[in-house]
Amino acid sequence: MAAELSGAAVSLLHREWVFEDLLALPDDGYRYEILDGQLIVTPPPSVLHQDVIDNLRTVLLGRVPEGWRLKTGVGVRMPRLGPERYVIPDLLATAGPRPERYYEPEAVRLVVEVASASTELRDAGSKKALYEAHGIPTYLLVDPAARTLTAWELDGGAYRTAWQMTDDVPGRDLLAGVRLGELTAEPH
Repeated sequence: MAAELSGAAVSLLHREWVFEDLLALPDDGYRYEILDGQLIVTPPPSVLHQDVIDNLRTVLLGRVPEGWRLKTGVGVRMPRLGPERYVIPDLLATAGPRPERYYEPEAVRLVVEVASASTELRDAGSKKALYEAHGIPTYLLVDPAARTLTAWELDGGAYRTAWQMTDDVPGRDLLAGVRLGELTAEPH
């Protein structure tokens, strides 16, 4: 089975996808990632999802350490030790130089994912495990439906829950004093 995409035929039934296969896919608003060699296609984000990312980015801009830069829509390619892994966090903070196509995990200081019905299991499961295994120091998972933001930090090579934000409990560290309602509000 093949699909005609931008003039190139791309097999949709690859035994194993690699990053180079993504280069033939259309720039159509869908998010194309590879987890353990399998293509993962996620629909464009909802308005609420995008508002959370915009609000988080705005809050973090004045709070991240000097030299950190915040990026949306860019990928992280994990070292090729087995099946390909290429993910696009909703937001990331980096202190590394600007790469041509994607970041290596050692340049990433913080990743943020906003859970939705189609991504919540992956965000809390395989993506969290991948970020942890590749030494990304901090992982924030926002779950608008559950009204929580959970922060995990590396401790001895494993993530531990550092803190959790809700409507009633403010954040800590880079989000000290911020409440979840500020992140889920419609930006002005």
